[in-house]
Amino acid sequence: MKIHMVKISCLCLAVVLALGGCVSRDQADEKLGKACQAGINAYLGTGQQIDTIKNIRATASPVGRGYRHVSIDTVMVDGWLEMEETYECIFDEKFSFMNLGYTAAIYQLRVGDIIVGQSGDKVMGSAQDFIRITDAVRDALYR
Repeated sequence: MKIHMVKISCLCLAVVLALGGCVSRDQADEKLGKACQAGINAYLGTGQQIDTIKNIRATASPVGRGYRHVSIDTVMVDGWLEMEETYECIFDEKFSFMNLGYTAAIYQLRVGDIIVGQSGDKVMGSAQDFIRITDAVRDALYR
């Protein structure tokens, strides 16, 4: 009788963990879109900021397996002027066993023709910009 109770308890615990902590692909893409917005805002500074995200498109990245390419269509606010812009980010991401956990880190950020992060074997942009972007992305992903 005790063995059956232990088995049932373990099974219930496994089901609760599996259902309660799973991160779906759509949820991860939504997080990456918001993290991309945070990284862009950190890069642009206080003069321009993304007011709203109109659309998030996420696909497998050509960089390789474990990377995700995210494009966000945004409405920018520059003082009184509102503009529509599209920005791109590439993230290094990992799902844990049964998608119970999810981690991601910024790999590359594109603002127009400007690249900050890695591009092949090269590191693009300044270290200060990348640190500021990384901090903003981390805050957006894990708060």
